[in-house]
Amino acid sequence: MNELQLSNDLTTIETEIKSYQNIAGQSIFEIGRRLKHVKENDLAHGEWSEWLQSINMSRGQATKFIKVSDEFSNDSPVNHLGIKALYSLATIPEEQREEEFETTSGEMKKPIDMTNRELEDLKRQLKQRDEQNAQLQSQVEQAQRSEEIVKKQLEDAESREPEVVEKEIVKEVVPDRINKQLENLKNDKKLLEQREKELSDLKRRFKEREQQPGTNKYERDSNLTEEEQIASIRFQVETNLLALRDDANEFLDKAAHTPYREAAIARASQRTKNMMFDVVEEMEAWTRQMRNALNTSRIVGEE
Repeated sequence: MNELQLSNDLTTIETEIKSYQNIAGQSIFEIGRRLKHVKENDLAHGEWSEWLQSINMSRGQATKFIKVSDEFSNDSPVNHLGIKALYSLATIPEEQREEEFETTSGEMKKPIDMTNRELEDLKRQLKQRDEQNAQLQSQVEQAQRSEEIVKKQLEDAESREPEVVEKEIVKEVVPDRINKQLENLKNDKKLLEQREKELSDLKRRFKEREQQPGTNKYERDSNLTEEEQIASIRFQVETNLLALRDDANEFLDKAAHTPYREAAIARASQRTKNMMFDVVEEMEAWTRQMRNALNTSRIVGEE
């Protein structure tokens, strides 16, 4: 069998290589188009996997070809790339394909100019940035919910009339319980002001991240200062503790001791009383643990 004689002219060789590259790239798009046509029109009559096996193709390979044909056309400037690079590009959001990113070697490149390894690194970094933004957004939303709860409590306290206890000399006496509640609400108001400032800072940081240009922005997200990391952790912990306190207050209001409940307990069966004893012991254990934690724990970021 006679082999085709190759030219010794470098320009001719380069032209031939580019021609074959275009043919190979175009074949990827055309294969993807046809696979999608078969799948969407059920030409295999429900035997998609079996039909793929008959043409020596796996479901994963077919998915990649279809994804590439959906994202690009056969006359796009990427038709010289292989299926692996094309699929990596296809899974990057369209608005980010024209941005320049810093590679591990320090070069600034667009995704279309990156190697397969650089594309995989970029996808990991973009995913990490998106996860960090989602976590920050979740913290902002949780802080907003806690802020609304505290505001509601303050409004209720301000609109509540003080309880009056009549003695021999008639005068208004504010019970200790109400004084304690008012003191707690004053502290809550101070905490709310502090939390509103922290929430404002978080919103500002989140907005700045969203508005940052594409250049190296994922690297900035992953390099928070130690002070910012501590502030974020402390903010989330305080938010969770405030929500826990609200839940505890709600439970105490519902389970408040009254003569009616005392009579009901007295008439309860021994089995029911034993069950309540178990609940009381669990609550006592929980309060001991919380008291120990409050007395011994050190707030993050404080000496």
